[in-house]
Amino acid sequence: MIKAVFFDIDGTLLSLKDNSFPDSARFALTQLKKKGIKIFIATGRHLSEMKSLAIMELPFDGYVLLNGQLCLDANKKVLCSYPIFQEDKHILVELYEKKDIPIIFVEQESLYINMSNEIVEAAQRTIALPIPPIAAYSGNPIYQATAFVNKTECEQIMKHLPHCKMMRWNDVGVDIISNQGGKAIGMVQVLKHYHLQRDEIMAFGDNENDMDMLAFAGLGIAMGNALDIVKKVSDDVTDTVDEDGIYHALQKYQLL
Repeated sequence: MIKAVFFDIDGTLLSLKDNSFPDSARFALTQLKKKGIKIFIATGRHLSEMKSLAIMELPFDGYVLLNGQLCLDANKKVLCSYPIFQEDKHILVELYEKKDIPIIFVEQESLYINMSNEIVEAAQRTIALPIPPIAAYSGNPIYQATAFVNKTECEQIMKHLPHCKMMRWNDVGVDIISNQGGKAIGMVQVLKHYHLQRDEIMAFGDNENDMDMLAFAGLGIAMGNALDIVKKVSDDVTDTVDEDGIYHALQKYQLL
């Protein structure tokens, strides 16, 4: 029996075309709550990047943020956090201050960038987010670093970050997090808090940073607009977000 469902945001709950929240998905999540099934967000986003989203009108039971680096309960109280290790943080701070490439630093309460360019502007438009303010490193723990780099540049950076892993969300955008983290690892802590078992959860996603979540869930569903590598690790594939994929999958598995 499915007792909880985890949802990615961009390309899953929200359309990549216009950032809209389909009425069918809104209805589906509302019905899950009425049936006593818990609903959770699992995203690479920071909480501050979600406040204006239509999905935040819904009463979620918890949040797996920053690709699992920071997890909150329904009241947004911290359940667990996984900042980047000091050794790797020093390397990232050097890169940040050199300003050879644009990097966003994500802290628990805020996020900011070292520089911006057309690549950053284009990447941020795909997820309907403004460019964070330009600021110097604050000295606080870093939970995620978003680097705007191509594949070759990313490989070079990761060679110097032994305690980190990267998750790509755009052709030029990667999230760098502690290798202790990831959506699935964040989900484990959420399950413990709510006394849920792995085989009692369902998850929806579409991108590389959703792969561990979809593989971990008792029932992992890839959106029709998901990357092929994401579909391969999933238990099933539904329609695209713009074709009411969430609603159709929940109907198929008799949760609606």
